[in-house]
Amino acid sequence: MVVRLLSHIRIRRGWRLIRSIHALGLLLVIFVLAVVGCGRRQAPSTPSAHEIQEFTSAVNDGDAAIVDRLLSAKPGLVNVRLESGKTAVAVAREKGDSDMEDVLKRHGGHE
Repeated sequence: MVVRLLSHIRIRRGWRLIRSIHALGLLLVIFVLAVVGCGRRQAPSTPSAHEIQEFTSAVNDGDAAIVDRLLSAKPGLVNVRLESGKTAVAVAREKGDSDMEDVLKRHGGHE
């Protein structure tokens, strides 16, 4: 009887330990999610004048590969107005540059 009671106490302590470890793990997950931000992306920063100039030059030169890289790094560039007052998609469409238009639209560009 005493042995049975002692083993019951050990089992209850074991479960208590397991529950404590589980609670600590849950707290760790909550802490990590709070620090990382639950996978939310930060809003894209406003492009600088230099970045806009570089983007404009690449669009005017018809260099879709550079435009793709620039937009991957700075998504906020996709719908800026160029010197002509038009978006890059409108310029690409006027020039008949379907590759450039596809790259711009893939990054969310519109007229």
